[in-house]
Amino acid sequence: MQKKLSTLLSTSILLVGLSGCVVGNQMGHSGNDVYSTFGDIGVIDGERAGDLENNSGNITIGRNAKVKAVDITNGNIDIGEHSEAYSLKTTNGNIDVGKNVVITRSVETVNGQINIQQGAKIGANLMASNGDVSLAKNSLVQGDVIFGDTFLSSQADKMSSLSIAEGATIEGQIHLYKKVIVVLPDSINPDKIVKHYQDKK
Repeated sequence: MQKKLSTLLSTSILLVGLSGCVVGNQMGHSGNDVYSTFGDIGVIDGERAGDLENNSGNITIGRNAKVKAVDITNGNIDIGEHSEAYSLKTTNGNIDVGKNVVITRSVETVNGQINIQQGAKIGANLMASNGDVSLAKNSLVQGDVIFGDTFLSSQADKMSSLSIAEGATIEGQIHLYKKVIVVLPDSINPDKIVKHYQDKK
């Protein structure tokens, strides 16, 4: 009897755990939040959605769409031109921000690249650690650009880079917590760079 009860309890716990998983591709629409455990999330052109959260899978947002916070653990974020989002964050993945996109708050990745296309506007900070960051002409970062340092930084095959095109604007500072290859246009003062690390002799 005790063995049967133990088996039943284990099965119940397993079912409860699985009931929290959302497996398969999901679509954001009608202003609703979307959560996925395994699978991609998509928002079609011109659609509106709420918060988009994914554990493992990509999130792709079409053109002229509007969403709230976008958050992934393992996966890429791609937001099409003229769209809007509150914030973009992924731990392991790349972020591509299309032309004339408006992000109200921050854009952040730990292990991945960030590409900000022409005319895009970031309302707060742009944060990266292990990966390259590029800002196209006429793009705007209203906060700081921050390169953090993680334990993986020393294991990286190559140094991260920050490439800023002529006509791009950073209203805050460029904070470097590790060595980064920085390519600045003449329009951005090198004094914006603040180093938080010590050069090794």
